[in-house]
Amino acid sequence: MTKKKWELEDFIEQNQRRVYYQLNRLKIQDREGDYFQEGLVAMWRAYEKHNPDKGPLATYMNYQIRNRLVDIIRKSSVERKYLDQLIYQRKVETQSGNYLDGNQIPEMQGEGNPLETVDHLDASSLSEFTAALTDKQKIWFCDAIIDGLTNPEIAEKEQVSLEAVKSWAKGAKRKLRKLNWDRT
Repeated sequence: MTKKKWELEDFIEQNQRRVYYQLNRLKIQDREGDYFQEGLVAMWRAYEKHNPDKGPLATYMNYQIRNRLVDIIRKSSVERKYLDQLIYQRKVETQSGNYLDGNQIPEMQGEGNPLETVDHLDASSLSEFTAALTDKQKIWFCDAIIDGLTNPEIAEKEQVSLEAVKSWAKGAKRKLRKLNWDRT
């Protein structure tokens, strides 16, 4: 086990510039280091799964790192969109006439991370937002959008197939669009 640890550390030390290169190329500002960590994980997985008959390791690692970072950007964009819609809906519900009642969520105006505002939302506003969804779709919504789990992680947690989770997601997205939750 110690040998594997040193092998990983040496590998990371020698190849971490690949992750920085992809971060720079995708113009990602990674203040917390989350994207860098995801890039390292993608690089290590590429190293473990690499088949030398299919091409050079360096090309495969660059490909895997870039695609993982793009996936994370897309996922955070979807999360941000749904949470913005939830915040918007909550604001609409709490406004009455020309004045606001005391339960209104403060204006965000582009500051902060929308994921941080989930703490300000109570269970009733979440249940109102997801009222049109089935129980399975609500599970997907809470796990994927609120908790940030991937479809495979949800499938494992709920002990169902990946295709079932994808079906829940597709149905939930369709219903939310139909209800005009999609403001964009």
